[in-house]
Amino acid sequence: MKHVVEEFHRLGLKPRPGQVEAAQILATSMLEAATRERAVFIAPPGFGKTPTVLVALRVSRTLPATWRVRSYMLAHHISEQCAMCELRPEILLGREKVCPLYQRYKHDIHEWCRAARHRCSLFRARTCPYFFFNVEADVFIAHYNRAQLLPTPVTIWDEAHNLLAAREYCLSMEDVTNALAEMEDPALRETLDESFFRTSSTTIEIGADLKEWLYREYLRVLLSRDKPTVLGKLYRLVKHDFIYFEEGRFCGACISLPRRGLLVSATLPMAHQIAAAVLEIPWQRKLRAFIASHLTTRFDEFDDKMAERAKAFLLKLHKKYERILVFATQRVAKRVASIATLYEPESVPADWRGVLLLHTRGRFGEGVDIRADVVVVLGAPYLPPGPNEKLNRAMEQIGIRNASEITMLNTTLQCVGRATRTPKDDPLIILADYRFKI
Repeated sequence: MKHVVEEFHRLGLKPRPGQVEAAQILATSMLEAATRERAVFIAPPGFGKTPTVLVALRVSRTLPATWRVRSYMLAHHISEQCAMCELRPEILLGREKVCPLYQRYKHDIHEWCRAARHRCSLFRARTCPYFFFNVEADVFIAHYNRAQLLPTPVTIWDEAHNLLAAREYCLSMEDVTNALAEMEDPALRETLDESFFRTSSTTIEIGADLKEWLYREYLRVLLSRDKPTVLGKLYRLVKHDFIYFEEGRFCGACISLPRRGLLVSATLPMAHQIAAAVLEIPWQRKLRAFIASHLTTRFDEFDDKMAERAKAFLLKLHKKYERILVFATQRVAKRVASIATLYEPESVPADWRGVLLLHTRGRFGEGVDIRADVVVVLGAPYLPPGPNEKLNRAMEQIGIRNASEITMLNTTLQCVGRATRTPKDDPLIILADYRFKI
């Protein structure tokens, strides 16, 4: 404990309550465990998780370290915290940020680079900023998805609740049709057309051999032209663990948990299902939620009558409160959108009033602050039944049970968190689905 206290003082940091004890546990056992397996550190907003981990890294001498982030905005914050702790940070940007060919190929740049970087003059000259960077840093900060990193003793996964959210990637029917039209292989085109458009199932089955066939065709088309492809979008869709059709869109979903590292978050449901080593700092403030058990968005029960009941419930709330923040899946949101004052706007006005309807797992479901008098999670935000079952089976193979419950609760917590970001935020929280009781 003495070394941790001395390190805080030497760095000119005044430790907040609980930081010294947490840093000591991280330094003496948790970081070492994280080099071999998943470990979890949970602490409420305002605790100071980042400096706590950085001090622990210094005391345990577990350096250099990799720090994974969901957004580059957070990367700059981590970099500033590193400097305060006298650690040398290096932010490693993705190809879309540093590659001069990105404007030509857009998101196809990743596969172009993997297949044809020998053509790139920057790579040949060893001046490519993606592959060649400062290796003398103490902390390498990179996006979750960035490859090409130096191996380090430990990896920190910041805002790790995002790792439990099902990552979704969706294409319209028109996008899929246009991607098929780009193909030069008629047999592949016919096979995929049957898989996507000539099936009665809402779950799309694309086997490993078909994915490989599509990848080879995608590369052939990409490398023969000097512009982005639509075929690349289709390939990125089929790379997901499961694909389903809903509301006129084909969506791919997957969850990718790292095998090792320290997962850091303010909220991480069922953490002991994910990791053997868990350090959890309890929240001083307990939020209360009410369950509207007369509602549900369960697939086989959410009919026109239930949609009308949901709309009536929201309108009743609106008569009493000025700002009603509602999160629902796209399937549900479309059925109740007629009563919304704002539905998935480009941005949320600071002075908004009325019923603001947003998508769970959408662009406003994470990382934004929205002041509200009431926050409603309209329906337990599970994936559709087919993908839900596949998710459970896939996660059971790596020892994680109840994966669909974990991801549903994680999504719910993130939605509620948009309106409870500071100690002064105290909205009425309503979980509108009887399944929240189970």
